[in-house]
Amino acid sequence: MLRRAFGTAFAKSSGECTLGRSAEQLSRLPTIGYVYLGQVPYHKALEMQQQLCRARIDELYALPPAARADRSNRKYSDALILLQHPPVYTNGRRNRGKLTPEEIARLRDLDCDYFETNRGGEITFHGPGQLVGYPNLYLKDHHLATKCYVEGLENTIVETCARFGIAAKSMPGFPGVWTSPTQKVAALGTHVQRYVTSHGFALNCTTDMKWFREIVPCGLDGKTAVSLQTLVERQWSGQDASVDAVLPPELHRLHST
Repeated sequence: MLRRAFGTAFAKSSGECTLGRSAEQLSRLPTIGYVYLGQVPYHKALEMQQQLCRARIDELYALPPAARADRSNRKYSDALILLQHPPVYTNGRRNRGKLTPEEIARLRDLDCDYFETNRGGEITFHGPGQLVGYPNLYLKDHHLATKCYVEGLENTIVETCARFGIAAKSMPGFPGVWTSPTQKVAALGTHVQRYVTSHGFALNCTTDMKWFREIVPCGLDGKTAVSLQTLVERQWSGQDASVDAVLPPELHRLHST
């Protein structure tokens, strides 16, 4: 179980993201269950998220407002779904409906699926060698606004990269985790409905970068995706940065919070 819901990562967020959380609130953050599912087709993972979010929202808002804070009144609790996807391009709210039928057909001709979703951001790629995380949290339990939640996710990935000797950071105005002003190692795209989260992050571990060359990742001209393995190899460290190698430190970051 992941205890205290990214508390350390969120505690290191910017001043405006502290939200005045007290020591007592931080000590009572909910436990997060997690599961690693291996490789799952995108449409199945999307359906799983939609069903889980709908069940949580229905349960929470069937309760009187005063009763929602008492977690003993609920059947469902926070969860983190970790997985990989077969090759798929996904488009977010900012670019949904803007690709031509010809462009969508071109992407699918690459033996790759294509889906439009309600997450934030624009087009990106998911595929083998990429660790994808879909947190399903009720943000009111964590006393967090959406911006602070996203910043906390970025911080967990920054600290995971640091365990591999890679200096990474978030950049204001450019969601995700960056290893230089032009290279992104992890993408973020979230959706929050009635304080319940879905979608999440994608960390390029050993992902084949050829897939990103077919698009403008996240709609950012002049910026490229990079894998953690490529960055590690540039340092001649010989470390393994595969998903299997990254999972323990990423879960450690979440668990230690």
